[in-house]
Amino acid sequence: MRRLFYLLGIAIAFIFAGASVSSAATAKKAEKPQQVVLTSEGGLEWNGNKKTLTAEEKALVVRGDTALGADKIIAYYKENAAGKDGEVYLVKAFGNIIITTPKQVVYADTAVYEIEKSVIILKGNPVKLVAGQEQMTAKVLELWQKEDMAVARQNVTAQKDTRRLEADTVKAYFVKKENTTQVERFEAEDNVTITNDKETVQGDSGVYLVDKETATLRGNVKISQGKNFILGEVADINMKTGVSRLQMLSEKGKPRGQVRGVFVPDEEKKNKKPTSLEKPKAPAALKEENSVGGHETNEKLLSSSNEGE
Repeated sequence: MRRLFYLLGIAIAFIFAGASVSSAATAKKAEKPQQVVLTSEGGLEWNGNKKTLTAEEKALVVRGDTALGADKIIAYYKENAAGKDGEVYLVKAFGNIIITTPKQVVYADTAVYEIEKSVIILKGNPVKLVAGQEQMTAKVLELWQKEDMAVARQNVTAQKDTRRLEADTVKAYFVKKENTTQVERFEAEDNVTITNDKETVQGDSGVYLVDKETATLRGNVKISQGKNFILGEVADINMKTGVSRLQMLSEKGKPRGQVRGVFVPDEEKKNKKPTSLEKPKAPAALKEENSVGGHETNEKLLSSSNEGE
């Protein structure tokens, strides 16, 4: 069975039956399904055989406090045991994705919304997440709504002001403060680099606390300032003060390794030629030529005195 609902220029909505709740907090506590509303300005296509509803032209799906807009949306639903009522379990969206929640705004090219898990998987070139003053980009982003967490993968960059965090994988944890939601911390893995206008810190993994502006990096840590750098295994960095502490880990029964620092001389000083020493000048008495009045030169006086010895 295939039905087409089409109203030109007028938004048409399709509401999937379910246990509606008054707030996201209540839904999380009771773990009841939330009502899903799908709207479109271009029309809705309902396929009873495939159990799908397709919306195009300014398509929008709303579930609780989450709104997902796209060029095209396909909602997949299942019926209850009596064959009545429909409950959406999956939503796929394509083109110009915009997701808004109280915690963040996300832009992407495609999205898969797993309703039962409250997980949204987004892909883009790149996907962009904005949460307060934090901006994070990646090729793949997962929103785990129940856990208040986002997982970014592949070419991940998280930036705020002059601070920039890069890694292969970054987890962002959200927290509500003073009626606003912001990123509490980042957990980064593989090829981690944190930079600001003072220094660059690299390591295998790290945790960055946003409010405190402090980070702890582990594994092959390198802290650089210009061409100078120090190497170690664990680093505690304070981005506010610019103070970093680096140390080596020690295995049981083995001595602790040494932190190593390399300091490169300033290039100007390195290439600057040493000041040439002037050749000492001869005393003025040795430079005098024949004196006026028939007196002999100093050179002759010296030679005659030597002969007499």
